[in-house]
Amino acid sequence: MTISTKQTPASPAAEFAAVMNPTGATPAVSNVFRPKFGLGKAGAGSTAVAPSVERAVGTADQLAQSYQKLRVDLLDRTDQALWEMLQETYGFTRQVESSVQKNDIRKELIRKIQLRDSQGVASNASIDAVVVRYVFANLSRQTRNNYTIAMEKARALDIPVTGFASFLADHGGVGGVVDTVFDHEAEEQSTAKELAEAKAMEKTTRTQLITRLFAAMAHDSHKELDYAGEVTDWVLPDPKADKPKSTTSAKPDPRYQKGTFVFFVTLRNSETGSFRVAQGNVFDQAYEQQLLASIAERMDVSIPDLSATVQGLERSIGFGALAANDAERLEQA
Repeated sequence: MTISTKQTPASPAAEFAAVMNPTGATPAVSNVFRPKFGLGKAGAGSTAVAPSVERAVGTADQLAQSYQKLRVDLLDRTDQALWEMLQETYGFTRQVESSVQKNDIRKELIRKIQLRDSQGVASNASIDAVVVRYVFANLSRQTRNNYTIAMEKARALDIPVTGFASFLADHGGVGGVVDTVFDHEAEEQSTAKELAEAKAMEKTTRTQLITRLFAAMAHDSHKELDYAGEVTDWVLPDPKADKPKSTTSAKPDPRYQKGTFVFFVTLRNSETGSFRVAQGNVFDQAYEQQLLASIAERMDVSIPDLSATVQGLERSIGFGALAANDAERLEQA
């Protein structure tokens, strides 16, 4: 089935786009629907191993052998012996971090881990994590993670290599360091929480704006879809609908409420340029918001520009009250 359209010469949306204030940099409606494009993956590098990289890996081998000797020779290992072993490993990671061939050393260690353990290494694993995985091969993942965390905390606190064992001793060993929340971590946790909240708020705002934009565009549109086919209702029945009202929540559950929009699946005819409609779909409000949020997230436009576009279109078609509600948020953005 094809889409037929009815058009008039100049819609309010077109007039709005034509008379935009250039000094205000208010974008046209069409300009906000720009997709974001990510960076391509870097090509694979050479597999050749430089001599200096081999020497660095050789040092890691010696550390691994020293650890194995420690396990065999010292059946009754003291904590101090382990801390000193960790101190050596900590020193090696600092050397690797300062090396101009840090990435090559890391890649070669990971390659050898994969050959030895037949398991991969996380692509975002730090130098500490890779070296600990390489040296302490027989330990559990949790133990290795604790070693890594202790080293990363020591580096953040600028603990010198010669003071790492004492650092562990002062905090009751590896477990004590892992459990301790240092001042810089408290600040990082607070910052991370603020960033997460800000990101969630931005997602909500963008979703609200794209919802308003689609509603305004639909109200203003002079193009009509000529479709008499079936519209599939994907909204699940509310399992609490048959229960007495006293036991149900007064607030409707968006998972069981119809959304505002109908999403059409169409296929373009390459010969005629027209579109054939395959199906119309109505989703629940919760899923509809997920779809709109996904669209909003992919748009390469800032919240102020998106908000300005929405307000401009709403004003052009008489949605003044809706535009006024967003004025204060736009000024603060």
